[in-house]
Amino acid sequence: MVVRNVCNFIVISVHQELCSCNEDNLEVTLKEYDLAINSGVGYEKYKVAVDLIPPDQGPVYSSILGVLTTWLHQIVRVDCKVADGKSHRASSLINGVDLLMFTAFHIQCEKGERLIWDLPPTRTSIIVFVADGCNFIPDNEKKGMAIPMNAWIWAVNSHDHNVFDNTNVRFTMNTVSLSISGSRATFIPSKWQNTYMVSAATVNLHQNQLESFDCPLRFTKRLKTMNLANNKLTKFPPCFIEEDSNINYLTLYHNKISDISAIYERTEPKYAPSIKIINLSHNNIESLQSLLTMDDLRVLDLSYNNIKEIANDAFINLEHIEQIYLEHNHIHVVRPYAFTMNTKLSILDLAHNQVTEISQEQLPTSLTGLPLSVNLKNNALPYTPFKNCARGNFYNPMIEISMSSNPLVCDCKMIEFDQCTRWLDKLGISNVSSRSVFKDIEDLTCASPKETAGKKVKGMDFLRSCIIVDKCPSKCSCQLENTNTVLVNCTSRRLLEMPDALPVVPYASVKLHLSHNPLQMLAFRSYLQDLIELRVDNCLLTTVTPAAIAALQNIKVLTLHNNLLQKLPSSTKNITLKRATNVTLHNNRWVCSCESLWLPRWLSKHKYALWMPGKILCNYLRKPVEDLSEVDLNCSSTAYTDTFLAVSLVLSALISTLVIVFCYRTEINLLLYSKLGIRLGSNFSYGDLFHPYDVFVSYSQDNYKWVVDTLVPHLENGDCSYRLCLHYRDFPPGESVVENIPWAIRLSRCSILVLSKDFLRKEWCIMEVRAAFQRMLLVSNRLIIIATDDISPEDLTPDLQAYMNTHDYLRASEPCFWEKLEMFLPPKQSVEEIQSSMSLDDPGAGDSKPRKEMSDGENEEESMGDATDPSAR
Repeated sequence: MVVRNVCNFIVISVHQELCSCNEDNLEVTLKEYDLAINSGVGYEKYKVAVDLIPPDQGPVYSSILGVLTTWLHQIVRVDCKVADGKSHRASSLINGVDLLMFTAFHIQCEKGERLIWDLPPTRTSIIVFVADGCNFIPDNEKKGMAIPMNAWIWAVNSHDHNVFDNTNVRFTMNTVSLSISGSRATFIPSKWQNTYMVSAATVNLHQNQLESFDCPLRFTKRLKTMNLANNKLTKFPPCFIEEDSNINYLTLYHNKISDISAIYERTEPKYAPSIKIINLSHNNIESLQSLLTMDDLRVLDLSYNNIKEIANDAFINLEHIEQIYLEHNHIHVVRPYAFTMNTKLSILDLAHNQVTEISQEQLPTSLTGLPLSVNLKNNALPYTPFKNCARGNFYNPMIEISMSSNPLVCDCKMIEFDQCTRWLDKLGISNVSSRSVFKDIEDLTCASPKETAGKKVKGMDFLRSCIIVDKCPSKCSCQLENTNTVLVNCTSRRLLEMPDALPVVPYASVKLHLSHNPLQMLAFRSYLQDLIELRVDNCLLTTVTPAAIAALQNIKVLTLHNNLLQKLPSSTKNITLKRATNVTLHNNRWVCSCESLWLPRWLSKHKYALWMPGKILCNYLRKPVEDLSEVDLNCSSTAYTDTFLAVSLVLSALISTLVIVFCYRTEINLLLYSKLGIRLGSNFSYGDLFHPYDVFVSYSQDNYKWVVDTLVPHLENGDCSYRLCLHYRDFPPGESVVENIPWAIRLSRCSILVLSKDFLRKEWCIMEVRAAFQRMLLVSNRLIIIATDDISPEDLTPDLQAYMNTHDYLRASEPCFWEKLEMFLPPKQSVEEIQSSMSLDDPGAGDSKPRKEMSDGENEEESMGDATDPSAR
């Protein structure tokens, strides 16, 4: 008989504020606790058949006690909430409850209170025990916290890292649902090994710190759900594959699993696993190999991992798989036959990956008669799959595909997708349309090209007009109109040359617009012969090549107006534009000459296609080219002869004049300078007007007397009064001549090198002297060479000979020597100006002796070669 008013028997003392007691229906209570404990398992995500979901636990619990469940329908619910930080005995909290009455004992420890477990395992009344946040202390450390024999539901959520050690599962004969969670335990104690749980249907060991799991408990085929989520497992537990079990649902989500070799195909598997649902989401799996044959597997969840590629044989053995979840991975490649063998597939989720290409050939044809749902949202797909379905290759009209948030390229490759959607809408099959196949077609948005970016795909008519991206010239836009005409628009793109190539569309005509560009030449390109329209007006065209005009014989529209054309190739007269309907040539600079008399006849032949031929005018005559005749240009043979003779006489006179001027250029310059004071241009450049010296004179000991007695007095005391820089008086004392020559050159407007035969025979052979003079040849602003002797070319070294062959030099014995020397020296006017400016700015400037302190680097550089005076050494 049923014990009535059982709560009245509880001793109400110090626990009256901690616990409450009431009676409830047995079946309702079991369902309530079962749902609360197993709510985090996660199989609600999967749309599976009813027989795959763990069955209602009520009948399972009832089958344990059999006839008793028909006799006892009530259960006592004792709910305790403690928050005093003290220790409490389990026996005292449920004191007064009849041993024969089914009891649900639920305790919440809000401050981690200690619960001393002193209830014997033979206590038959507790069939439900739920504890939240308590720390367990066994009354008998050897026996531990023994789970009562008749405990149907045992659920403990505790932060105690010893909770597994303190739990004794030895007597769990009737435990249907076992749940231990929230602990810091990293392993299952060895004392659990080989313990049978004959009645266990659900085992929850989630939210712990377990690092490995080797199935320490022995289960029967009653086990339907195994929950190891939210632990730290790194390897798929092989025991679930190696042992014969009947698990419906195995969840391992939110672990650190990277090794799933346990479920890879093997040569001789020991068992054929009967798992129906495997949840491996939120782990560290990076690759997939061929998975083990699992005939009972219906759902495989591999979402939120690091998988990068789906191989052809990854799922080849899963013939009965119905749902595959691969969302939120890093998949960028799906091999061509990755899913073709999964003919019972109903859900394939590839959302939030990096897939760049997929076609309907990569997906299975459903044999279940149910729609195949494919989720491709948030990938890197430039084009939609199933684009060729309108050609009779649509394998599965029951497919449902979602692919919004992809960077779709809305170019001409979308024509087939447009045809596909139109075909689906006209298919005539019940419930089949573009919206039923492409579930989110209204949300598909173009990402590129820029002409279509941001537009909805559904609102675009690709059959009427679409953008061509492949092989479209840089800076141009390419468009396919009505599927039969390609328009390449390069108008106003600042092109300096014609495109090298154009996109090719089979059976489509091509139009090229190049107007308003700075093009100067219409050159040959292989695509010209395929054009039906070419617009090159308002450019800077000056030339049309013969090959280009020959390639345009099939053109219909040719616009060349508003350019700088003066003529067309003469070969144009043999070309007839048979298909032309519109040709423009006006507003150019047509040169009308006797050689272009064929042009009026050519224009007359094409008058039917010319736009306003009367506007095609000769540049100087301002007369229409079509009205041009031989009379206008005086093209008789006599006129040609007179013109030829006149041109010949002018050229002969010009050549003779140039020869005379070149041969006697020095004499002519001297005459102009002496009589008129005019200096013609020179190949040399003088130094700055404000140099301290006008001339630096470099000489050898052999020429010392001639320089001091003749040259210096003439230059310093003459009309120009040149300021000379000389070795013996202007070089700083105590320093070698070689070191002082570079600054003397830089402080002088020009330099004079005095040569003699003795100098070339003696001193030119000295390395330092030769290097110094070579330096002078290179760096002087202007170098004037004076030969005091008759020096033959054989006496000169190659460098001096090359210089004297290409520059003017003077001989002291030649006539008008001093006039020529004065002509080569800096202009007299410039000398006077600098003297006056220096006298105003610095009265003592003319008498100062410049000295130069050179750095070590300059000494090293310029010691490579300068002229020197042997007397100074």
